[in-house]
Amino acid sequence: MASEPLAPGLLLAAPPLGDPNFNRSVVLLATHGDGGSLGWVVNGAELVTVGQLLRDAGLVAESVTLPTDGSYSLSARVGGPVSPRSAWVLYRRAPRFEHQGEIVLSGRWAATGDRSLVEAIARGDGPEAFRLILGYAGWAPGQLDEEIRLGAWMPAALDEEIVFQTELSEMWTRAYESLVGVSPFAFTSLKPGSA
Repeated sequence: MASEPLAPGLLLAAPPLGDPNFNRSVVLLATHGDGGSLGWVVNGAELVTVGQLLRDAGLVAESVTLPTDGSYSLSARVGGPVSPRSAWVLYRRAPRFEHQGEIVLSGRWAATGDRSLVEAIARGDGPEAFRLILGYAGWAPGQLDEEIRLGAWMPAALDEEIVFQTELSEMWTRAYESLVGVSPFAFTSLKPGSA
């Protein structure tokens, strides 16, 4: 019986992973194959709001007034340690945003590093819902499989509610509970933040 493909899917950092780049991380794994693997830490550190980031980067024309609600009001996030200045957009799919370089994540969501979509967002003409991520997580061929085998990562199915509707501070715990069926704290007396 063939195993389920890892991507698109989620990777949960096993407690404790030991790598400060990925402690309690939830990675949205977009691609996994002979050429390696690519994904984004979807509960990564928050930066400034999307609107502020686009203005600070000089991408918003003076004549443009960006929306101050919806996806524009959300914080851009650190998506991983690789190419931290690269911009990625996770977005609700729509025919007018389809392009050759998009990575289909589900029937409703896709991702791209294509600058044209970032420019559309900077004009206030972006997708209905999106997340702006800086940097990504990448693995060489075979590296992720080995890390999973060693217990560093727990693969899980893509859960759009966890990725796009859960508070960052709760994302890893919710994903763990969904995968394992119990709280990650059920096996220990330690609570987050306890000594």
